[in-house]
Amino acid sequence: MKKKFILIIFFITLNLYSNELKIGMSADFSASISYLGNNMKKGIESYFHNINKTSSFKYKLIAYDDKYNPVLASQNVEQLIHKDNVVALLGNTGTPTTTVTLPIINKNKIPLIGPYSGGKILRDSLTNKYSFNYRVGYYNEVSQIVIHLLNQGLKPDELAVFSQNDTYGDSGYLGVLEAFRSKNLEMKEIIHERYTKETSNIEFGLSKLLDYNKDFKAFIIVGVNKATTKFIEYAKEDFPNAKFFLISAMNISTISNNLKKYEDDIYSTQVVPLLDKNLDIVNEYKNDFKELYPNEKFNLISFEGYIIAKLFHEVIKGLKFEEIDKKSIEKKLLTIDNIDIGLGFKSSFNNKKHQYSNRVWLTKMKNGQLQNVSWEEILIK
Repeated sequence: MKKKFILIIFFITLNLYSNELKIGMSADFSASISYLGNNMKKGIESYFHNINKTSSFKYKLIAYDDKYNPVLASQNVEQLIHKDNVVALLGNTGTPTTTVTLPIINKNKIPLIGPYSGGKILRDSLTNKYSFNYRVGYYNEVSQIVIHLLNQGLKPDELAVFSQNDTYGDSGYLGVLEAFRSKNLEMKEIIHERYTKETSNIEFGLSKLLDYNKDFKAFIIVGVNKATTKFIEYAKEDFPNAKFFLISAMNISTISNNLKKYEDDIYSTQVVPLLDKNLDIVNEYKNDFKELYPNEKFNLISFEGYIIAKLFHEVIKGLKFEEIDKKSIEKKLLTIDNIDIGLGFKSSFNNKKHQYSNRVWLTKMKNGQLQNVSWEEILIK
């Protein structure tokens, strides 16, 4: 009787886990960009928690902390592929950490979907055919900022780029380069200085900007929150009328709250709509996120995690559980047309297009709330 009982428990357990669809994630959960990794993970889990109530199989996210360290990121991806046997990677976070794992991803032909990175290399469908992005590239965000500023009369030598010294920071330079080329401006006119990754040592880079002896009216910053906050605070002493433009990977709410007196001069691009919009997916996100994390606040990062989880589900939902593997997922990504996930527009992927959205929104903090602003509202003095 005891043996029969043990066998029953064994088969119940086997059945419980045999219909799990394992998806992997490597992100920073404890170091300098942990606010990105943790919130992306919560957004993904919020969607999976809800869809698992009705799905014939269960989505299981296996997530490892890479501490924004490329070596750890590579080890995590190897483990997810070879030991955990995941069918796809979802929401990996950080440009340098994601970039270094691309050879592993390409070698093992496993789809990487919706990485929280705007790195240009991830959007090269010829060399990285298994990377499928939701968001626009950081360089696209920066390029749009610069084009709008130049259109408003900003001179090239009134603009400076300050960035982290890695592939993430380089995306800022590439965005300015793209904008300058579109305006037939020369590359040598770009003013660009850096700070060292994993530090807040912005003083040397700022001193080099001062050496140009220019009256900078706008700064493009591509970095992390702490270093960015310090740079704006110091730069305001020498450039009191300057405007500061951040990209979506940076937390404008935190930065602006730490620099209340400069709030009106800090702007940021976003790649998801704000949460006051009356969109189906916004309402779904709020309901599902609140159910799983009742004590957490809504934010655009977890919203993006939710978006990519839904995008993944919409891509594979026509497949039977036994049909789902990395090859069938890639095939569906490349062949499914006009995916509507509730954002107010439809889009899809193909062999040449590995980016779902091209949308960019400009925002700033007003009275403690993140709000959309138009380019016409920016007055460069």
